Amino acid sequence: MDGIVGIYGPEDKELVAKTFLATGACQHRGKASTGLAVGNSKGIYIHKGLGRIADVIDHNLIRTFQDLEPIAAIGNIGYTKRKIAEKTNAEPLEIFPKLRSDYSVVITMDGYLIKEDDLKAELESEYSLQTDNKTEIVGAFLHKYINQEGITFDAGERLLDKLRGRATFALTALVHDGKDIYLIALNDEKAFEPFCYATIDGAFVASSESCSHRRLNGFTEKEYDGAEMTICSSGGIETRRLKNQPMMPDIFQGVYFGNVASLFRGKEIFQLRRELGLELIDHYGESNADVVIPNPESGWGVTVGIAEGLKKQLFPALIKLPQAVRTFQEGKRNTRSKEVGLKFGGVDSLLRGKNIAMGDDSIVRGSVSEGGSVWVVYNAGAKHIEFWISYGPMFFPSFKEWHRGEDCLHELAVQRAFKNDNPYDKSLDEINKAVAKLIGVDDVRYNLKERIQRVAGDGSFQALDASYPIDQGFWPDWLKKEVEKFHHYR
Repeated sequence: MDGIVGIYGPEDKELVAKTFLATGACQHRGKASTGLAVGNSKGIYIHKGLGRIADVIDHNLIRTFQDLEPIAAIGNIGYTKRKIAEKTNAEPLEIFPKLRSDYSVVITMDGYLIKEDDLKAELESEYSLQTDNKTEIVGAFLHKYINQEGITFDAGERLLDKLRGRATFALTALVHDGKDIYLIALNDEKAFEPFCYATIDGAFVASSESCSHRRLNGFTEKEYDGAEMTICSSGGIETRRLKNQPMMPDIFQGVYFGNVASLFRGKEIFQLRRELGLELIDHYGESNADVVIPNPESGWGVTVGIAEGLKKQLFPALIKLPQAVRTFQEGKRNTRSKEVGLKFGGVDSLLRGKNIAMGDDSIVRGSVSEGGSVWVVYNAGAKHIEFWISYGPMFFPSFKEWHRGEDCLHELAVQRAFKNDNPYDKSLDEINKAVAKLIGVDDVRYNLKERIQRVAGDGSFQALDASYPIDQGFWPDWLKKEVEKFHHYR
């Protein structure tokens, strides 16, 4: 879940600084690595490293890159590609063809590719792959099709055809043809990954989230539909939708991952989350809570809606500590349990002796709640915790976890709550009680898919109902069996 940016601004004296700011606005999407690439009439230049953007890019580099008189630039905020982050996997990535080519390509991507071994084998004779990063495979095919079709929409359409049903992506790329520099932006047919663009002070700006546009004092012009491609060149800027297929935006990125000030399919993410809180109150009604608190940080929006609906006071009684680490991507449960213990601090004076309604975006594995926020709130003296969840019960893992095997299924809180049993024929009330017992609270209140859909719109609810953006031919066998059980019982 990287953050990516692409800016085309010939003669823009602040192009690199703008790329830095627009990329930095997406820092919440990844903290493992950072990179910028700029292109001018002579070629493409890259700087990248491990860490946050302020650790990798300084004012000296910005000035040096701007002195190159760039025409276009791309930026990346990297989510970890491996268990241990390595600089070689940091983006943007240069593509290295084995044979001479008229085109140089540097690419960055947000997305995921399933079962890439056959694609790597197909590229082996033509490209020297330097990394373990799936972005490089996508970039090599982009280079291949540009080599054959030129810098055209036909090249983009061929890339879509190659990756259909096995990848989700939004990408930006710089292409140099020996004389001019081009900026390309393209996303997959289902528009699973968030991607949007704007024109700000004459510069075209594509980004993973609209918060980049606001950081540049502009407003998002459009969120990309599926299979939509932009080509920026000295001849102008043109955007086309290459294929007209039903879209499946990732609803969970609106519920959990996005910046609260960004747009998600036309709606501000904060308001989307607030409305999910109101939907919970409309469904469950009464509460024994004295006060309402958020599970920071992604629990804030839904908790505002919960407090508003219950007409109860909202307090920031649970604090994310400065030493907190991001645990969402940590696969091992024992490691997560240790890390979440460093995440939170409780305000005793606001929690002691109180019945608490705690709002959160989701319960995935349950370890963050169980070993972190729940323990802290009870340790501060709370008498009773109701755990209100903006998302629904997660029966299935994200497709980005499939490579880990069945462990990614069995680690889910709902699956753990019904170990040696079947969660698929249970009512929502039964699921609420079982998960409450699992994570150690008095009450869990999950949201319903139909209520989430009413707020967020249609899309992929992959974890709730196996509505994956990936064709079933690429699903692992163990998942197919689970989904069959799900449909049989539910």
